[in-house]
Amino acid sequence: MNFYTGLIFAAALLLISCDSKQKKASKTADQSAKMEKEETSGSKSNPQTNNEWIDESEASNLSSTWVDEEDKGSLSNTWAEDAFTEESEGSSLSNSWVDEEGETIYKKTEVPPEFVGGKEALFKYVSENIQYSEDVERGNVYIAFVVTKDGGIRDARVVKGINESCDKEALRLIKNMPKWDPGMQKGKIVSSVYGLPIIFRP
Repeated sequence: MNFYTGLIFAAALLLISCDSKQKKASKTADQSAKMEKEETSGSKSNPQTNNEWIDESEASNLSSTWVDEEDKGSLSNTWAEDAFTEESEGSSLSNSWVDEEGETIYKKTEVPPEFVGGKEALFKYVSENIQYSEDVERGNVYIAFVVTKDGGIRDARVVKGINESCDKEALRLIKNMPKWDPGMQKGKIVSSVYGLPIIFRP
């Protein structure tokens, strides 16, 4: 009789244990589903603001020769290089010119200059520092500039602007940028031309 009582008792314990594990697993699954739902709803409640400098679709297309669809026709695919046509025309070199200080400036390099940290860091810099005036207009200000061998910015100029306030703000942003990683030509660090559209989205 004791043997059967013990067997029944062991079976009861086994059933209780299985039931407890099943409830625990069910509770864990419910908690995971709840967390996932909260994360989803949280992401929906925080959409991108309309005042961001550039959205992801534009960021993926941005390069030194990137031209907005609206500006195709008024700007060539080499608008940054074209901004320094006058300088390069006075040189016997096809892809560069020598400035007054004897520095060779390249229109295009094998390894282009890059903002330290890449595009994400560049977008962050602009979005955190751009200032909108009262007469700001929606559009792009195209700025061409030279990135020197030490990564500094010089000779920034407006290739295509919006209005005086936007153009001045775009120039201010470019001139105040931290140092870049300079371009390289034939394995050597060189000074070179680069261009960026500063995008105003009021």
